Order: sequence, then C-alpha cells, then structure tokens
Amino acid sequence: MILARLIPKNSQRYQDINKNVSIYADLVEKFNILHLFSVWIITITGFSYMLGQLDRYSYWEWSGYIDGTIRLILSTVLFYVTTNTKILKLSNTRIKYSALFFNSIIGFAFFLIGAANINLFSNNIIGFLPYFFVLFSGIVIYEFKISYNEENDDWEIDSWKNNISLLSISLLFMSLSAIFGYQLDDPVISTVSIVSLFFPTVALVWPNHVRHIKRLQFYPLFILGMFSCVRSPWFLIILWLLFFTIRSINYLKYGITHPSFGVTQEEPLADA
Repeated sequence: MILARLIPKNSQRYQDINKNVSIYADLVEKFNILHLFSVWIITITGFSYMLGQLDRYSYWEWSGYIDGTIRLILSTVLFYVTTNTKILKLSNTRIKYSALFFNSIIGFAFFLIGAANINLFSNNIIGFLPYFFVLFSGIVIYEFKISYNEENDDWEIDSWKNNISLLSISLLFMSLSAIFGYQLDDPVISTVSIVSLFFPTVALVWPNHVRHIKRLQFYPLFILGMFSCVRSPWFLIILWLLFFTIRSINYLKYGITHPSFGVTQEEPLADA
C-alpha cells in the first residue's frame, strides 16, 4: 500500500493523523459505507444487463454515465431507507433464512433499478434468473461474519456453524447462475459465475480457514464489478474513489489494509 510507505505506522506523522481521523472512521461505520460496494456493483450490473439487451455488442460505453449515476443515487436512497426501517437486515450476527430471502429481494431491487427501461418487462424476463441466483449465492456467504481482532492483529470468523450448508447453497446457486447464463447466451453473468465457482469450492473442500472466506466474500463481487465495467467503464472511477477512500481511512485509523486484494495483514510493509 503506497500510503503505508508514505506514512509508516511507527512514525510521528501517523500518530498525529491517527488522532484526527476517528471522525471519518465513525462516519464510515455509522452510515455503512462499506456496503455501498455491493449496492453500487449490483446496480451497475443491472445497468450493464440493460445495455446488453439494447445492444449485445455494447462495449466501453462512456456516454451513459449521467443515466448510470442517477441510478446509483436511487439505489443509495433505497439502501438507506430499507436499512433505517430495518427492512434490509444488516447484522454482525447471523440472521434467519427468511431474512436472507428478503435481503435477496431488496438486493434484486438494486439490480432492477439499474436494468429499468421502458421495455424492461417486454423482453427476456427469464434473463433475470442467473443474476438473482448469483445475488443469492453472494448474500448467503456473508453469513460468515469476519472481524478484525486488534489484540491478535488478525481476522476472525464469528462461527463455523452450518458452514457446509451455507457453502453448499452458495455453490449450488452460483452453479445454477452459470448454467442459466450459458443457456441464455449471456456472456457477462455466465463468465462471472464460472470464474467465481472456484471460491466456494475451495472454501467447501479445504479445511476451515478465514482466508478462504475472505476470498469468497471479496473476489466474486470484484469480478462481477469488473465485468460490468466492460460496458460502463466510467464506474471504475467511482469504484476506485470509494475503494481507496475507505482503504486509507482504515489504515490511518486502525493500521490495517482493508478492503484489500490480499487475505492476510501485510504488517512488514506497513511498518517499513
């Protein structure tokens, strides 16, 4: 991380900044800013789907940034309305399967906000199925609650209870998404699902370890976002700003590199 090289954790400059960054870290936590990654990526996935329906060969289209940004704003409003009214369940503990289903419905609403146009329900409604499947697959694996233990300087999972069931459900629905996406000739969702199948498979087959769950919770969402950006490249700028803003705040406040492409703490780099 470049910031860790510029402002090492053991430096006086880091200590001075650390005292003043708490207000920003509290805002990130209070307003669930980290969840906007999922909300926005799902919305732009719907937007990419809509562009593909209008023109199968749509690629690297910059002109839709105003339309897409409006949809992101609408999804953000829906996110905060549903979380404040407790319709969308965000919890540090596991929730009921019924709540998981309702969360999937709300998550699919973000997709529909992105996909909506005047002909939304007149063409290929069944094409929504693989997207709902992959969405549900992702929501299930977030039942593993990962937290950072400052004392041990490591990431921990709250519980491995029902891990076989949760991982099997995730793998099943991701497989269904790949099959339906292939049959429906959707190059985006079929490729995303097939590539992402590796992550729940590894977590299911290999012995329990937090790094497998961290990969499972990060990379399929990242892959979905990157494939969606093939049709909406302007979204890369928004993702980059959100990613590095939260990453910088977490480093300056807690000394951790999060979110991250890695699955372990890089303390030697941070203290260099």
